[in-house]
Amino acid sequence: MFFTYADDLPPDAGFALYSPPHLAVLALAAALCLSAVRRPLSERTSRALGLAILLSELLRMTVYAGMGCLNRFELPLHLCSLAVFLCALHSIRKPDWLGQTLYALCLPGACAALLFPDWVVYPFFSFISLHCFVSHTLIVLYIVSETTRGSIRPRLSALWKPMLFLCAAVPPVSLFNRHFGTNYMFLQLPSPGSPLVGLAQLSGGNPAGYLALLIAAVAGCMALMELPFALAHRRKP
Repeated sequence: MFFTYADDLPPDAGFALYSPPHLAVLALAAALCLSAVRRPLSERTSRALGLAILLSELLRMTVYAGMGCLNRFELPLHLCSLAVFLCALHSIRKPDWLGQTLYALCLPGACAALLFPDWVVYPFFSFISLHCFVSHTLIVLYIVSETTRGSIRPRLSALWKPMLFLCAAVPPVSLFNRHFGTNYMFLQLPSPGSPLVGLAQLSGGNPAGYLALLIAAVAGCMALMELPFALAHRRKP
């Protein structure tokens, strides 16, 4: 079942959230990030990591094509899939809007994916599951290292930049979802087992209400991500 797509898996093939393998991956990701905080990656290594993240996504799409499951549900339109290309671009050029978007938007998104993976229907030791864990961990590692190294400088005053990115990305993705019956960025439905389920319940199952709460939650999360840096800046003499 290593290369088996979800449609062909038995119902009990997946792994449980916070099972020993899942906890082991989280511990490994935390250890890698702590190491990057203590000793950030060099510029050359960061570029290699950005390229590795991109190659990982290309590998995924190639394998999916070989499995015959590269369909409208597997396009790189999730936030973390977009983060793949943003990390690769940032490893080459580092405009401020890109760094702000990676830190305030993509970092919490990738962390949430590791904590509440939506690929639990797959066996833990399958290509899709292992690839998802590795790619999300590499995204988190890249952003943490670049933030520690100073090439990403989070600022509360620059929060409008990731917000503007969302304003540009969400409408076409939402339109694609409605037209093709997909759920990219979880704009239509929450990821099972994630805190987004609470937003759906709070909205009473109303799609517009859920989307409004999702946008508010994302904006609040981005502000919280910036808050430690804002407080540290105020404490400086």
